[in-house]
Amino acid sequence: MVDAIIRTTTLLVAAVALANIGYAVLIGIRLARRIAQRHPGRSLGLWLPAWRSPREALGWLATWRSILGSTDPLIAGLRGDARRVMLRHAQLFAWSETWAMLAVLIAP
Repeated sequence: MVDAIIRTTTLLVAAVALANIGYAVLIGIRLARRIAQRHPGRSLGLWLPAWRSPREALGWLATWRSILGSTDPLIAGLRGDARRVMLRHAQLFAWSETWAMLAVLIAP
């Protein structure tokens, strides 16, 4: 009985983790497309920076902060979606730990 519970839990955790990874990939694709639309000449420099000085690194960070903190409705939606993915990942971790503790308590 305990083996069946552990196997079922493992399959469910793996399924939710795969769905979560897929959703995170979609969020990344949407972000990349939006950045390519808004910054057509600089999008490659945002993803693959080549800093020659600390000032350029700080400028790169400031650009990302302005992009991710903007009032653009699509970016705001992406921030909400990313929060949901992180929350689901934390819930998944908590569920798997809870089931592991229960299995240890039930098993002789």
